[in-house]
Amino acid sequence: MPDYGATPQELEQFGNGLNLWQSLMLLQRWAPLIGYGQRFMAEPDPYRRSLIVADAVEWLAAQTQARVDDELVNKLAAVLKTPQGEALVRWVMSQVEAVR
Repeated sequence: MPDYGATPQELEQFGNGLNLWQSLMLLQRWAPLIGYGQRFMAEPDPYRRSLIVADAVEWLAAQTQARVDDELVNKLAAVLKTPQGEALVRWVMSQVEAVR
């Protein structure tokens, strides 16, 4: 496996030292991200895509022991799901498209 210039400590920390079963367990644990990615790629609407990203970020935040990130992400997702949040996302996307 190429090391991409990583140090031995980084290789050990990020999974180079895992056996097959540990690798499968790691894949299983993080598999929901694949589902979020598939949903994101299949969704043409930018606002609905932002909701998928919000769900994925909420899932990621739940994987940590910290509670502050959970609360922050939950509050941001709640704002995003309001009509004003949708209007903000659609406005931002219109600005991004106008710049292209």
